[in-house]
Amino acid sequence: MEKIQEPLSEKREHARIDLETEVSIRPIHGASRIPGWIEDISQGGLKVRAGTPLNFKGLFHEGDQIVFETQEDFFKLRGKGEIRWTAVEKGKVGIKFNELDNHSRESLEAFLSMFSG
Repeated sequence: MEKIQEPLSEKREHARIDLETEVSIRPIHGASRIPGWIEDISQGGLKVRAGTPLNFKGLFHEGDQIVFETQEDFFKLRGKGEIRWTAVEKGKVGIKFNELDNHSRESLEAFLSMFSG
């Protein structure tokens, strides 16, 4: 039986904003890019849904280091992160940002600022 972990909302350090944009992720030392969709994003990380059901099965585990990159022209984001939780049956993973380039950080901050009160 596979371990399924979903984050608890009271553990969240940053508010999440719903977002539907294409992203690819891959293991930090791997060549295969896995397509997916960002479901939500915050200053600290993002939730990704696999582009194909069970696309993440056996590929990503809690603690894995990954590289990610969005595919949309309007929202460019690239960096490195860590898998914080997996829900393989739902085809989802939670990713904590470890490293964003300056352009990605600025793009993320500009996007999130549109939703801050």
